[in-house]
Amino acid sequence: MKHFKLFTLMVGLVIAGSAAAKDGPDLCGQYTSVDVDEKFIDMGNNTRFMSFSSSTQMNAEEGSKYNQLSGQCTGGAVIYADGTIDAEGMCAVSDVGGDVLTYTFTQARGAKEGKYQRKGGTGKFTASKDSGWYRAVSLNGEVTTGNWGGKGGCK
Repeated sequence: MKHFKLFTLMVGLVIAGSAAAKDGPDLCGQYTSVDVDEKFIDMGNNTRFMSFSSSTQMNAEEGSKYNQLSGQCTGGAVIYADGTIDAEGMCAVSDVGGDVLTYTFTQARGAKEGKYQRKGGTGKFTASKDSGWYRAVSLNGEVTTGNWGGKGGCK
């Protein structure tokens, strides 16, 4: 079911659609998510629950503390008979110095864009509590690439 592998984060972070809608001052960077594992449970009525995990990388402009982060995401999604998805998850990524950032992500049913909320972490990420958006740009098998951003969330 490779067409459901687009969740990971950023799944997430994760949603097919035009990235041009978010070009502008709140575009912070790009992400790449590679699916690691998926498990499906049939819920009946052509509805399935999926748990997933992925490996993710985030990039931002040079000098941003959110540049060159990598780590893991995990979460769950309900896949409805009409193909719409409702998803949530959590990620932990680290920079080259070892500081860890955690964030949660959601994608509402039928939305073409997801939302993230930073939860803090260690070192320079301790006070990171920003929120923003993510949007998938390309899905190629198990690899999803996309854009992310948010007012005040780039530096």
